[in-house]
Parts: sequence; C-alpha cells; structure tokens
Amino acid sequence: MADEKKNDKSKKPSIFARAGKWWRELKAEVRKIVWPTKQQTLNNVLVVIAAVLIVGIFVWVLDLIFGGVVAAVIGMLAG
Repeated sequence: MADEKKNDKSKKPSIFARAGKWWRELKAEVRKIVWPTKQQTLNNVLVVIAAVLIVGIFVWVLDLIFGGVVAAVIGMLAG
C-alpha cells in the first residue's frame, strides 16, 4: 500500500515541469485569441449604451408610476 503511494508520487512531474507545461499551453491559447476590429468594438459599445439608456428609462418610468401609486395610497389613508 505504501509502495503504491510512493510510486504515484514518483510518477507526478515536478512543480517546475508542471509550471513549464502550463506556461507553454497558456502561450498557445493566447495565440488563438481573435481580437475584435475597431468597428466591432464601436458597434458593441453603442449597443451597450443603447441598452443602458432603454433600461434606465424603463426603470425611471416604473419609478414614476409606483411613486404615484404609493403617494395616492398614502393620501387616501391619511385623509
């Protein structure tokens, strides 16, 4: 039993070998990255800005509606 554990540890590469393998694999993956063009980046930014504005306006309108409802309920209960 102890011999099996010792053999498993001896088969495991050293930390430096594993770090070297990790670094080589990392460099290979980084070479595969395809960066967006300037036009694609601009389009994505405009889509995000438009989405933020639409959601912001939607939340603002809901806030106005719910605020009015709450004010009306409080007005009815108070007086």
